[in-house]
Amino acid sequence: MTNEQIGLRIKELRSQKGLSQEELARRVELPRTAVTKIESGSQELRFRELEKFAEALGTPISELVEKPHESPASVMCMSSTFMDNSFMMTSESSEEYKASNTRLRTMLLFILQRTAGNPEMDDRRIADTILTADRLHREAYGHTISRLTHTSRPELEHAIQETINEMIEKNELTPVTSNRSTTPRYLPETQPDLQLITAAEYIMMEKAIL
Repeated sequence: MTNEQIGLRIKELRSQKGLSQEELARRVELPRTAVTKIESGSQELRFRELEKFAEALGTPISELVEKPHESPASVMCMSSTFMDNSFMMTSESSEEYKASNTRLRTMLLFILQRTAGNPEMDDRRIADTILTADRLHREAYGHTISRLTHTSRPELEHAIQETINEMIEKNELTPVTSNRSTTPRYLPETQPDLQLITAAEYIMMEKAIL
Protein backbone atom coordinates (compact mmCIF):
# COMPACT_ATOMS: atom_id res chain seq x y z
CA MET A 1 0.00 0.00 0.00
CA THR A 2 1.10 3.56 -0.69
CA ASN A 3 1.32 6.38 1.85
CA GLU A 4 -1.93 7.75 0.41
CA GLN A 5 -3.72 4.42 0.92
CA ILE A 6 -2.44 4.07 4.49
CA GLY A 7 -3.50 7.65 5.22
CA LEU A 8 -6.95 7.05 3.78
CA ARG A 9 -7.31 3.89 5.89
CA ILE A 10 -6.37 5.83 9.04
CA LYS A 11 -8.91 8.52 8.15
CA GLU A 12 -11.63 5.91 7.55
CA LEU A 13 -11.00 4.17 10.87
CA ARG A 14 -10.85 7.51 12.71
CA SER A 15 -14.23 8.48 11.25
CA GLN A 16 -15.73 5.08 12.09
CA LYS A 17 -14.69 5.54 15.73
CA GLY A 18 -16.02 9.09 15.86
CA LEU A 19 -12.65 10.67 16.58
CA SER A 20 -11.65 14.15 15.52
CA GLN A 21 -8.20 14.83 14.12
CA GLU A 22 -7.43 16.73 17.32
CA GLU A 23 -8.29 13.74 19.50
CA LEU A 24 -6.35 11.30 17.34
CA ALA A 25 -3.38 13.67 17.36
CA ARG A 26 -3.51 13.79 21.16
CA ARG A 27 -3.54 9.98 21.37
CA VAL A 28 -0.58 9.51 19.03
CA GLU A 29 1.28 12.50 20.49
CA LEU A 30 1.62 14.37 17.20
CA PRO A 31 0.51 17.84 16.08
CA ARG A 32 -2.89 17.92 14.38
CA THR A 33 -1.19 19.27 11.25
CA ALA A 34 0.96 16.10 11.14
CA VAL A 35 -2.16 13.92 11.33
CA THR A 36 -3.69 15.95 8.49
CA LYS A 37 -0.61 15.36 6.34
CA ILE A 38 -0.47 11.66 7.19
CA GLU A 39 -4.14 11.18 6.31
CA SER A 40 -3.59 12.93 2.97
CA GLY A 41 -0.50 10.80 2.25
CA SER A 42 1.83 13.78 2.05
CA GLN A 43 3.83 12.79 5.15
CA GLU A 44 5.59 9.43 5.43
CA LEU A 45 4.91 7.35 8.51
CA ARG A 46 7.70 5.80 10.56
CA PHE A 47 7.01 2.32 11.87
CA ARG A 48 6.84 3.52 15.50
CA GLU A 49 4.22 6.09 14.48
CA LEU A 50 2.25 3.36 12.71
CA GLU A 51 2.22 1.38 15.96
CA LYS A 52 0.85 4.42 17.81
CA PHE A 53 -1.93 4.92 15.24
CA ALA A 54 -2.91 1.25 15.48
CA GLU A 55 -3.05 1.45 19.27
CA ALA A 56 -4.97 4.74 19.24
CA LEU A 57 -7.52 3.32 16.80
CA GLY A 58 -7.78 0.01 18.66
CA THR A 59 -6.86 -2.02 15.60
CA PRO A 60 -4.00 -4.33 14.57
CA ILE A 61 -1.32 -2.86 12.34
CA SER A 62 -2.40 -5.24 9.56
CA GLU A 63 -5.71 -3.32 9.33
CA LEU A 64 -3.77 -0.20 8.42
CA VAL A 65 -1.32 -1.65 5.93
CA GLU A 66 -3.16 -4.44 4.11
CA LYS A 67 -5.58 -3.96 1.26
CA PRO A 68 -9.04 -5.40 2.08
CA HIS A 69 -8.78 -8.30 -0.37
CA GLU A 70 -5.03 -8.55 -0.83
CA SER A 71 -4.01 -12.12 -1.49
CA PRO A 72 -0.75 -13.48 0.00
CA ALA A 73 -0.59 -15.78 -3.04
CA SER A 74 -0.32 -12.76 -5.33
CA VAL A 75 2.68 -11.54 -3.36
CA MET A 76 4.28 -14.98 -3.58
CA CYS A 77 3.68 -15.05 -7.33
CA MET A 78 5.24 -11.62 -7.70
CA SER A 79 8.22 -12.73 -5.64
CA SER A 80 8.66 -15.86 -7.74
CA THR A 81 8.59 -13.86 -10.96
CA PHE A 82 11.06 -11.45 -9.46
CA MET A 83 13.48 -14.26 -8.62
CA ASP A 84 13.12 -15.84 -12.05
CA ASN A 85 14.01 -12.53 -13.64
CA SER A 86 17.21 -12.29 -11.56
CA PHE A 87 16.85 -8.86 -9.97
CA MET A 88 20.15 -7.21 -10.94
CA MET A 89 20.81 -3.46 -10.65
CA THR A 90 23.67 -1.31 -11.79
CA SER A 91 26.19 -1.47 -8.99
CA GLU A 92 29.90 -1.92 -9.51
CA SER A 93 30.42 -4.03 -6.37
CA SER A 94 29.09 -4.94 -2.95
CA GLU A 95 30.68 -1.75 -1.58
CA GLU A 96 27.28 -0.04 -1.79
CA TYR A 97 25.85 -2.59 0.61
CA LYS A 98 28.79 -2.01 2.93
CA ALA A 99 28.12 1.72 2.76
CA SER A 100 24.50 0.93 3.64
CA ASN A 101 25.59 -1.38 6.46
CA THR A 102 23.21 0.13 8.99
CA ARG A 103 20.20 -0.40 6.74
CA LEU A 104 21.28 -3.92 5.77
CA ARG A 105 21.86 -4.77 9.44
CA THR A 106 18.38 -3.44 10.30
CA MET A 107 16.83 -5.50 7.50
CA LEU A 108 18.63 -8.64 8.69
CA LEU A 109 17.54 -8.17 12.30
CA PHE A 110 13.96 -7.49 11.25
CA ILE A 111 13.75 -10.51 8.92
CA LEU A 112 15.53 -12.91 11.27
CA GLN A 113 13.39 -11.81 14.20
CA ARG A 114 10.22 -12.48 12.20
CA THR A 115 11.46 -15.89 10.98
CA ALA A 116 13.33 -17.13 14.06
CA GLY A 117 11.25 -20.32 14.19
CA ASN A 118 11.63 -21.14 10.50
CA PRO A 119 14.19 -23.96 10.01
CA GLU A 120 14.34 -23.19 6.27
CA MET A 121 15.60 -19.63 6.73
CA ASP A 122 19.15 -20.30 5.53
CA ASP A 123 21.57 -17.97 3.76
CA ARG A 124 19.83 -18.36 0.42
CA ARG A 125 16.37 -17.66 1.82
CA ILE A 126 17.71 -14.61 3.63
CA ALA A 127 19.11 -13.25 0.36
CA ASP A 128 15.84 -14.07 -1.44
CA THR A 129 13.86 -12.15 1.18
CA ILE A 130 16.08 -9.06 1.05
CA LEU A 131 16.04 -9.04 -2.75
CA THR A 132 12.25 -9.37 -2.80
CA ALA A 133 11.71 -6.62 -0.22
CA ASP A 134 14.04 -4.30 -2.16
CA ARG A 135 12.28 -5.08 -5.43
CA LEU A 136 8.77 -4.53 -4.04
CA HIS A 137 9.78 -1.22 -2.47
CA ARG A 138 11.59 -0.03 -5.60
CA GLU A 139 8.55 -0.78 -7.78
CA ALA A 140 6.27 1.16 -5.42
CA TYR A 141 8.52 4.06 -4.38
CA GLY A 142 11.40 4.23 -6.85
CA HIS A 143 14.22 3.16 -4.52
CA THR A 144 15.23 0.12 -2.50
CA ILE A 145 15.01 -0.29 1.26
CA SER A 146 18.75 -0.94 1.36
CA ARG A 147 19.21 2.18 -0.80
CA LEU A 148 21.21 0.23 -3.38
CA THR A 149 20.57 1.01 -7.00
CA HIS A 150 21.68 -2.50 -7.96
CA THR A 151 24.04 -5.38 -7.33
CA SER A 152 24.55 -8.91 -8.59
CA ARG A 153 23.27 -11.75 -6.45
CA PRO A 154 26.75 -13.17 -5.65
CA GLU A 155 27.85 -9.71 -4.51
CA LEU A 156 24.75 -9.35 -2.38
CA GLU A 157 25.22 -12.77 -0.77
CA HIS A 158 28.85 -11.90 -0.02
CA ALA A 159 27.84 -8.58 1.54
CA ILE A 160 25.13 -10.27 3.62
CA GLN A 161 27.57 -12.90 4.88
CA GLU A 162 30.13 -10.24 5.80
CA THR A 163 27.47 -8.31 7.72
CA ILE A 164 26.26 -11.48 9.46
CA ASN A 165 29.83 -12.33 10.50
CA GLU A 166 30.26 -8.83 11.93
CA MET A 167 26.98 -9.17 13.82
CA ILE A 168 28.05 -12.55 15.24
CA GLU A 169 31.32 -11.01 16.44
CA LYS A 170 29.35 -8.25 18.17
CA ASN A 171 27.01 -10.85 19.75
CA GLU A 172 24.06 -9.45 17.82
CA LEU A 173 23.40 -12.84 16.19
CA THR A 174 23.92 -16.40 17.38
CA PRO A 175 24.47 -19.14 14.74
CA VAL A 176 22.47 -22.30 15.44
CA THR A 177 22.93 -25.67 13.71
CA SER A 178 20.88 -28.85 13.95
CA ASN A 179 21.42 -32.55 13.35
CA ARG A 180 19.31 -32.31 10.21
CA SER A 181 21.35 -29.60 8.50
CA THR A 182 24.90 -28.28 8.49
CA THR A 183 23.67 -24.88 7.31
CA PRO A 184 23.39 -22.54 10.29
CA ARG A 185 20.38 -20.43 11.15
CA TYR A 186 20.79 -17.14 12.95
CA LEU A 187 18.97 -16.06 16.09
CA PRO A 188 18.92 -12.31 16.77
CA GLU A 189 20.20 -11.27 20.21
CA THR A 190 19.17 -7.63 19.81
CA GLN A 191 16.18 -5.75 18.45
CA PRO A 192 16.17 -3.91 15.10
CA ASP A 193 16.04 -0.13 15.39
CA LEU A 194 12.51 0.40 14.12
CA GLN A 195 13.05 4.16 14.06
CA LEU A 196 15.04 3.51 10.88
CA ILE A 197 12.11 1.72 9.21
CA THR A 198 9.26 3.55 7.51
CA ALA A 199 5.76 2.11 7.43
CA ALA A 200 6.19 1.37 3.72
CA GLU A 201 9.46 -0.47 4.33
CA TYR A 202 7.82 -2.49 7.09
CA ILE A 203 5.00 -3.50 4.72
CA MET A 204 7.37 -4.59 1.96
CA MET A 205 9.58 -6.63 4.30
CA GLU A 206 6.54 -8.34 5.79
CA LYS A 207 5.32 -9.20 2.29
CA ALA A 208 8.74 -10.57 1.33
CA ILE A 209 8.70 -12.84 4.37
CA LEU A 210 5.38 -14.46 3.36
